[in-house]
Amino acid sequence: MQSIVLSRRDIKESDQIISFYTLEKGKLEILARGVKKITSKNSAHLEPFSFVDVQIIKGKEINYLGAVQPINYFVNIRKNLQKSLSAGFLVSALNKLVHEGEGDARIFDLTMSWLEFVNSCEDLDINYRLLLDCYIVKLLYYMGLDIVESSKIPTGSKEYLETLSNGKWEVISKLEYKKQIHNFIYKFLLYSTDRNIKDWGKVLK
Repeated sequence: MQSIVLSRRDIKESDQIISFYTLEKGKLEILARGVKKITSKNSAHLEPFSFVDVQIIKGKEINYLGAVQPINYFVNIRKNLQKSLSAGFLVSALNKLVHEGEGDARIFDLTMSWLEFVNSCEDLDINYRLLLDCYIVKLLYYMGLDIVESSKIPTGSKEYLETLSNGKWEVISKLEYKKQIHNFIYKFLLYSTDRNIKDWGKVLK
């Protein structure tokens, strides 16, 4: 099953719960037995924002992880601090915003396209706060929350938000970053979802 790793958390001395966003079934939380052991073959493939093919084995109370095959580790993202921080924010936010078992191929494709673009991008002047702003706008739209239709859009900002909602990453990356619009997007996100999401605008460049 094609999956993007969202997070991993400890539950026992050597076990973890791995959160995935899958193409077929949306978010899944799977028990990975012994994944923290030095001898584990799967641990290196389960870092956040890795793209993997996983075998999920049905259990009585919780499903558990079988074999893991790496597809894309996004090496160029991991080599760059700002890219890595951005991707980490992205999968963390997605993990908090979506519910388990609610599949949406559009969200999977959106996330993959963002990771692929950032991984391949060599422009040192790209503002990753802006790319995350755009991802959040698109993600919220797929969740049924259209920020462009908000009655509280800052004056003169609707066209810019429409570009974020509809534009391709190549187009978005050339836009000017606007802190006022970022703040509006972030506040809209918190208000609309009631989730505790960190403000990426205060950490990234």
